[in-house]
Amino acid sequence: MNAQSINDQLELLRLKELFMSDIDIRSQMALMCSRGADETPRFHSLCEFTKCEPHVAEQFAQLLLIDVMLTPEEIEAERERLERMKS
Repeated sequence: MNAQSINDQLELLRLKELFMSDIDIRSQMALMCSRGADETPRFHSLCEFTKCEPHVAEQFAQLLLIDVMLTPEEIEAERERLERMKS
């Protein structure tokens, strides 16, 4: 993994953590990732809401729900793993 992909994974992890932080935030993010009548996810809304890059928002929206739902311990372990790879 190169430095940019590690940074993208860390940003994706931040979105997962945000998603798990509060039920209202989770609901808003889920709606932003849902597809409308034209089958286009609302990435621009997700980017604005989470302050992330469009390619990270697109990656997040493509994840299965099971891949997003992490415990605080799993999030911390993944963050530590990615930080070690970055060094």
